[in-house]
Amino acid sequence: MDRERTIRERLSLKNPVCFSLDLPDQDKGLALLEEIGPLVGMVKAGPVPFLSYGTPFIKTAERLGIPIFLDLKWHDIPNTVHDTIRHLPSSAIRMITIHALGGPSMIGAAKKACEELGDSRPVLVAVTALTHLTAEELLLIGLPPREVAVRRLGAMALESGADGLVMSPKELPLARSLWGKTPYLVTPGIRPKELSVANDDQSNAASPGDAFGMGADLLVVGRPILRAKDPARALGEILRELQG
Repeated sequence: MDRERTIRERLSLKNPVCFSLDLPDQDKGLALLEEIGPLVGMVKAGPVPFLSYGTPFIKTAERLGIPIFLDLKWHDIPNTVHDTIRHLPSSAIRMITIHALGGPSMIGAAKKACEELGDSRPVLVAVTALTHLTAEELLLIGLPPREVAVRRLGAMALESGADGLVMSPKELPLARSLWGKTPYLVTPGIRPKELSVANDDQSNAASPGDAFGMGADLLVVGRPILRAKDPARALGEILRELQG
């Protein structure tokens, strides 16, 4: 079995939507986890919910059988990243993120830690260029234009052992042309065409259908569901768009 099939079969997600549950309020967060979690392929826990109510979040997901995407974007020395991953608190955590900017040795240490977890090892994805970064901001922090940064960081991360990459929808065609179907591609910045999100900091967004059509494996959706009057209905519209 090749690597491409292995990663996707290991996850066996019911659909390609990952609900980003970025709420600091425990009661609201856990209520939405109960309501929306069983309907999506995966639920993402970033720093906000994980630091606010990480243990109840994990216990609820375990009880409901919901795969967790732990999105803490580690970027540290190799030993620290290795030891952190080796002590993940639950086998329900099926995917984790690191920053590609941590370099080959850090990515290699993260991959080694995942392999040491055996059958419960999570899929390791590396963040290339954060989706909110504009051309001006990339220049200020010393990175080349977005597509060049994604190409360089993505190639280095995959060669160093990452299973996949995180990138904006705009880089998906480039990634598939460079690396084919093998890497698992995670795409935030998903915005349904009919929805306008106030105070939106995603400068490289795309609709669910467009991003999936361009090659995304997992679509990370947060505010379009969190800010909807009826979150379940908002999710249903996204799933119908994908089916169409």
